[in-house]
Order: sequence, then C-alpha cells, then structure tokens
Amino acid sequence: MKNEKTITVALDGTGGDNVDARSVASAVRFACVLNPSLKVLVFGNQSLKLALAAEKFDQNSYEFISASECIPQDEEPRKVLEGYKNSAMRKAIEAVRDNKADVIVSSGGTGPLVALSRHILGVIEGQRPALCARIPAGANKFSFMVDLGANAISNSKDLLSFAKLGHCAYKAFYNESAPRVCVLNVGKERNKGSLLVKEARDLIEQDNNLNCCGFIEADKLFTDEADVIVTDGFTGNVALKSAEGVASAFLNAPGIKRFFSKLARPDWLIPWQYNGSLLLGVNGLVIKSHASAGKEAVAVALVEAARCASMNLVDKIKEELKKS
Repeated sequence: MKNEKTITVALDGTGGDNVDARSVASAVRFACVLNPSLKVLVFGNQSLKLALAAEKFDQNSYEFISASECIPQDEEPRKVLEGYKNSAMRKAIEAVRDNKADVIVSSGGTGPLVALSRHILGVIEGQRPALCARIPAGANKFSFMVDLGANAISNSKDLLSFAKLGHCAYKAFYNESAPRVCVLNVGKERNKGSLLVKEARDLIEQDNNLNCCGFIEADKLFTDEADVIVTDGFTGNVALKSAEGVASAFLNAPGIKRFFSKLARPDWLIPWQYNGSLLLGVNGLVIKSHASAGKEAVAVALVEAARCASMNLVDKIKEELKKS
C-alpha cells in the first residue's frame, strides 16, 4: 500500500452480467476521481488490461493483475472451492487475506462469493455470514437490511445472528447507541407471520444488547421505521429486487411520463447510489456489487468499499460482538 491514507481495493473484474471490459475500466477511473486516495488492484483478463490502458488515467491509481478464469454465476460451491485457482474472484479475496488489499469488490455470483469468502477469510465469532444493504429511508437517512441472499435457507438462530451483525455494523457506521431492529413480516401484529419470523423475534427480544422493535412490513422499508431490518436471504432478495424493479419502471418510463416521474422521485431514491452490499460475518471486508450494475454504480461500490475499510469496520464489529 502506498501510504497510511491509501485504501487498496481488490476488484474482481470478471464478475457480473454481460461484463463489458470498457465499462469496468471506466468505473475504475471514475472511482479514482471520486476518491484520489484510492488504489485499485484489478484482477481480470487481457481485454480488461487493454481497456484500462485506453482510459488514460493515472497508472499509479491502479494495478492490473492477470486472472484469466471467470467463475459462472451459478457454479456449485464444491466446484468453486476445489477449482478456479486462477479466477479473478479467488485472487481478489486472497489479496485481502494476504493484506495486499483492504477490501474486495465483486459483481460475481453470490453463491461463489460467499463460499470463497468463508473458506479463505474465515468466519467471525461463529456468526452466520449475511449480505447487508444500505437502503435509503429519507434524505440523509438509511436503514440496513440483512440478509439479501447469502443464505437460501435460514433458521431463527441465523436471523438472530443477522440481527447482531446488522446491529454492530449500524453502530459502527452511524454511532447510534441502540439501533432499532425489526423483523420483516407480513404484518406488525405479534400473532402474524411464519414460525420462523415469530421465533426470530422472540430470540432478538431476549437479547438485552439488541433494541428489538417488533415486526416491519415491506411497504415500510424506506420510511425510517427501522435501523436494521432482519429477514431470511430468500425473502430479503425478493423484497429488494421488487423495489428495484418498481424504481426501474419509473426511471425508464416512456416519453413525457419519464419527465414527470423524475419530478416526483426524490433524489435520494435513485438506486445506483446505493450499489454494494456488505458480506457481514466474515473475517475481512467483502462487498457484493449488483451483477447488472452500470459503471456509475460500480464506481459507487468501490468508493463505499474504501469508506468501510477506512473506518476499520471488521474490527469494530468484532469489538461490539465481544460485548454481547
């Protein structure tokens, strides 16, 4: 690393849907403009190397490292762990493990990313790793939603782990002494919902370190009614993608409707501003970028990754977990 102020981000330059080398290279340049103290280790193939050179920006801001293999989005975890030794994703995670980078950003498949991160970096305090997204809850207000797809199946103890990790991360980001923790459900009434969410709420309420505020419904996700929203990975992923779909429909409205939809939409509700989900619970900083994210969104993920690294997020989460 160049000096104490430099944050080094390892970028998996091969992940994502229909990856375009020029778009990835442009995102790297954009991120380095937004954060001059950033250095990006770019792992990828030769076409990406050429695309970076064509951007003609400060070569001290990045380093290209050849990694010719790309892990398919839906590859089986066993094959991911046993093979793909020269994949960009694996090498980027190993850079974090070996202290050559402070954080990794990848747009690759969630399954491979979670499996490799757990295997290479290890797990904190026996926690169940989960994806956490910062979602807008008003102007300059945010909520953390956990889990968003790191786990296809979860039990009530897993949701308690998600609550603890979200609680710790929110405290680290916003210095909030008692973040409001709510469980996503079909209603706010105590007798509503599945056995899973009822048991999870009971466990969270029993933890004296957590400020459990009951259930929250999906139509209240963006209204600042909770600081940490806890759910299983399947439900969380569906809920957030549904919201993104509605936002996209307004953004891409035809003709004059687009003009009026932009007037009606608050600036804080533009989806690409919030790209990049934290994989909480692993012993290293891992950021999952949206697979279909454009260059602006990838740049945002890189800058957000640097922010998380500069605040020593993993160490703060470990310290907070020791109190529980």
